Amino acid sequence: MKILYLTIMLGAVLFSGCVNFTTRTEKDVYTITVLDTTNLYEQKNAPGNRDNGIVFPSSRTITSNRVLMQKDSIVVREYPDFIRIGLFESVGIMGGNKDSALGTGIFGLFPELGDVSVDSRGKEAQFTGGIYRVFVGEWRLRWFNDAKNWTIGTSGWEQIVPDAAFERHLGSILPIYLRKRWYISESIPYLSITAAGGLGWYPSQYLNTSLSLDFGSIGGLNVRAYGGFVAGFNSAGNLFTRTSPNELESQTVILPYFGLGMSFLDFHNLVEETYTEWKDHEHSAWNVGFAQFGLLYSTADSAVSEGATETALYKGLMIRLLNASLALPFANNQFFVGVSLANLMVMGLDSWGLAILPVRVGYWMPLMTDLSLEPFFELGVYPTQYFHVGSRLNLALTDILNVGLILGYVNGSTSANMGGDFMNLYGEPLKLNQAYLGISVGVGDRFFKPSEIRYNK
Repeated sequence: MKILYLTIMLGAVLFSGCVNFTTRTEKDVYTITVLDTTNLYEQKNAPGNRDNGIVFPSSRTITSNRVLMQKDSIVVREYPDFIRIGLFESVGIMGGNKDSALGTGIFGLFPELGDVSVDSRGKEAQFTGGIYRVFVGEWRLRWFNDAKNWTIGTSGWEQIVPDAAFERHLGSILPIYLRKRWYISESIPYLSITAAGGLGWYPSQYLNTSLSLDFGSIGGLNVRAYGGFVAGFNSAGNLFTRTSPNELESQTVILPYFGLGMSFLDFHNLVEETYTEWKDHEHSAWNVGFAQFGLLYSTADSAVSEGATETALYKGLMIRLLNASLALPFANNQFFVGVSLANLMVMGLDSWGLAILPVRVGYWMPLMTDLSLEPFFELGVYPTQYFHVGSRLNLALTDILNVGLILGYVNGSTSANMGGDFMNLYGEPLKLNQAYLGISVGVGDRFFKPSEIRYNK
């Protein structure tokens, strides 16, 4: 679990700093010149009658004052400088050994946590493994006479998992991919067919080719159907072969596969959109974010903190990862449907639950410029089955940081094997039937204003 927390914090830092390499800045410098002339008219009349005709000149005087001012004006325009930037992609695949499947299910996101280990030899299942990518990026490829919709990309880490046999896993840091897209629909959310070819180089060496049907991005969410073929090699003593239970020297992997995938915080641009300023881009979600952390005081019997008493200031915690709340185009566009990669809810010792891909519906209520109220209902299915009703008062401090006050009620139970790490931290998940009140912090978590929602434009 310590590794999980470190990963969360590292991801928050990287996500909050990603603007630096995803934005193209253009500046125009203008010189503004202001020429101002002031004329002062003064009539000097002496006492008595005077004939100011031909003999006497006029007593009127004119004083002119001319001022020249110059200043520089700099206009800064910011544009997206990528075709795709994504934080996490997961694909559940069929193609490995069905008798020793990893058992992660559809999208590759539903493992039995107690069975996840390098020593596991799996079980019988249709979805035998998965493909996992973190920190995915694609940029425009200007080859082929500047042909449209070609990209070159990579990811921080890619792992191809045919089945539970760890020695057959293929993985690489910064694999190189070429992709070509054919768009069926160029309206949000986009629908396209994508052909891809990629090369992994360390610690495994492999070639991965695929054809996919892509739907998204909307609020950073995407769904894909894959068909592909991968051929690779694990040398003796690399990351995968040296930890295999049979101490195999090397492994050759040949894998045709089909799969269904889902990605989070994964944003796409058409070529035309890279010439549209950030401030003019359309948004489809009220909230998109990396993580929300909360400290909870609940009606549980005991606090989860080591040595804490029943009078502790907080008894549990909540961690919600990779969130999106999509605006629905009716009733002032304030109803939303949302999903998260995972939601860990700890009410107290022996009272907790974890849901992967929990779904929630709610109503977004803007109160002031940076203040909003978010009543919601959430349903978790696996590995904990629960229903959760609550409300969150949000205060945006910056575009990627916010604080909130949360309250709610959750009821459910856990049927799957959760694994020893969770048991050691939070005890056995005996019951989940508590009300709670708490404070939360959103990191890499952005709230959008009504004027930014594309249905309101």
